[in-house]
Amino acid sequence: KFFKAIKEILILSILFILEVYYHYGQCAVTAKYSKKNIKLTHRIMDMLDALSIVYWPDCQSLLNFLRNETYNIWDQDVDLSIEWPFESNHIHSELNNIKLFIKTFQKNDFNVEYYPDRKLFSLSSVNEKSDRHPHVDIWLWKRYDKNGVIPVLQLLDFSLKYQSRLISDIYPLKSVTWLGRNVKIPRQSHKIAYKEYGASYMKPLFIRDNCLHNLIDGRWFYNT
Repeated sequence: KFFKAIKEILILSILFILEVYYHYGQCAVTAKYSKKNIKLTHRIMDMLDALSIVYWPDCQSLLNFLRNETYNIWDQDVDLSIEWPFESNHIHSELNNIKLFIKTFQKNDFNVEYYPDRKLFSLSSVNEKSDRHPHVDIWLWKRYDKNGVIPVLQLLDFSLKYQSRLISDIYPLKSVTWLGRNVKIPRQSHKIAYKEYGASYMKPLFIRDNCLHNLIDGRWFYNT
């Protein structure tokens, strides 16, 4: 009975902390975590620019730009997308070799986690894992435009709703300023956000799942 009572008290304490974190903390990560993530994003942008790899903010990061936000206070990462494999005439088409692509990231002092089934790179600082540290996810979209099909970029991941995006919704990309940098966003960014998140996409939301995720992984008191 004693241990059962302790267990119940512990569960109630966790639920209380979670509710306080949700209602008053808005599920936020620490300012240090956010600043480190933005700095990491800048480094990755520099690397992609140096390799002539075209990228654009996606998912919650695209919403940040559309809402004129810098960064979601609860967000664990930054999301970027690229088209991959590259065209055969791309200056670095050799990076269509996934092992070479990973080595290139590593040579630029990034920890690389690759999820082939999801077509996703998760990049963090050297000696840091993305599950508990600032990281940038890079989504790899594949082009389908042959044999009379409607040209699309496709990524069949469970976390995405708009998985086959019209190439005309993406290109030509538009130049904007985000996170203090000149970046490019999809031509039909609002349409993409609407299809991905619904009519309320311009309204910032935070949910208990975000709180639980950040609570368990220690992002609410991150100070590394």
